[in-house]
Amino acid sequence: MKVLFCINKLGSGSSIGGAERLVVDDMNEMLSRGVSVRLLTLRKESQFSLADESLLDKKDWKTIHIGSFLNIVAWFRVYSYLRKERPDVIFTHLWFSNTVIRIVGKLAGIRNIISFEHNIYDSVKTGKMYAMDRFLQKWCKKIVAVSSAVKTSLVEHGIDEKRIIVINNGIDISKYKKDPTPGFKEGLGIPEDTFTYLTIARLIEQKGIDVLIHAFAELKDHSVLLIVGTGSDEAVLKQLAQELGVSDRVRFLGARHDIPDVLSVADVFVLASRYEGLGIVVLEAMAAGKPIIISDFPAGKDMITADTDGLVVGIEDAEGLSVAMKRLSEDSDLRAKLGASAYEKVQDFSIQNHVSKILTL
Repeated sequence: MKVLFCINKLGSGSSIGGAERLVVDDMNEMLSRGVSVRLLTLRKESQFSLADESLLDKKDWKTIHIGSFLNIVAWFRVYSYLRKERPDVIFTHLWFSNTVIRIVGKLAGIRNIISFEHNIYDSVKTGKMYAMDRFLQKWCKKIVAVSSAVKTSLVEHGIDEKRIIVINNGIDISKYKKDPTPGFKEGLGIPEDTFTYLTIARLIEQKGIDVLIHAFAELKDHSVLLIVGTGSDEAVLKQLAQELGVSDRVRFLGARHDIPDVLSVADVFVLASRYEGLGIVVLEAMAAGKPIIISDFPAGKDMITADTDGLVVGIEDAEGLSVAMKRLSEDSDLRAKLGASAYEKVQDFSIQNHVSKILTL
């Protein structure tokens, strides 16, 4: 079987999203099973990318840059590529790739196109984008929603429920369960015995970093909050930390490639998002065996059972989040219990399970 993955690119100017991570892990797992894999990207690769983590031979990776929908020459090149490769199945990720490949794939006679939806785009996609999704939904075999919450959103925007299948994202669990590297925490400027909270997210309104900083500011101790990621709200969030008097205890670490190492030195992982498609970073924290606090976004229920695999607080509830953070900092037994339960639960989200499920399609 020949499988083609198609995505905009494997990174961006400053961060890596869950879709890019999933594509690389899926490709690597399929290659280990002897599947014939190809990759088509539609944008020039950024410096900050997962390209080096892919096991795919460079000759099997094709980039055809489509700067705009009006670039007819680039569309024809994609058509020619698909006619030449004739993949048995194409997995498409993200709106631009989903749109281009469903159209060109139809013209090229590719029967098995499976399109992934990674997020709840209610406030992101325009009316025209949703209209295109509704029109093109019949031009793919299935639409994979990465959580039940994403499926609900798609149905509300006119996608036929019968065309949607929910398959939760998977991760390479083996990467994340590790002991801290000696001296790594001090290298971040944090004394070894300092209690450390961690969040990993793009610095945008969706992720609720402002709520987390407000909650952290209520903790009158010497703990530290690590924030990994970049985004358009970075300057605003740094100013907020300064206004709340915690700028010396909040460390903005930017984009990083060493997420397993950063997770290894965290005592508690927190994701205070206002909404999520699923939240691969939560799965990564579970794989690292960390006690977790998440906000009550609907997709979280696919991963965390409240008070069993982690603590769940209300969306935008800074006070409740602060109470949960304090509770975990004071109860080492609870941290150990939640971390162990999360690690056991995340076994269901292995990349091996994910690949097996999508190949059955």
